[in-house]
Amino acid sequence: MLSPEQIKLFLEKLVDLPKTAVLLGASTGLRVGEILGLKWEDVDFETLELRVTRDVVKQRIERCKTEASRKPVPIGAEVAEILFAWRSRCAYNQPADWVFASPAKKGNSRTGRARSTGCI
Repeated sequence: MLSPEQIKLFLEKLVDLPKTAVLLGASTGLRVGEILGLKWEDVDFETLELRVTRDVVKQRIERCKTEASRKPVPIGAEVAEILFAWRSRCAYNQPADWVFASPAKKGNSRTGRARSTGCI
């Protein structure tokens, strides 16, 4: 496990999409699959919460299996600001778009596979 200082040094080396994803994981404890499964409609900037409803497992998008994993996840105001800034800069910022969509895949999820969503 990384110390807060190590996380800070690591984040200083990253930009935009990877920085936002790493910060989100480090600050919430979400698994990579849960981060990749986020859409903008899952981010509540007013209540500072994420609704984790899907997970990416072995390149497939799945619904979270347990009720505990579907509970809202609190995010700090600073993390919310960074997410909000990312949303304003990224090309795919509509409610149904993936938070970490790839321009190479045009933010699309036609086959229901993580690779097709263009996530990170």
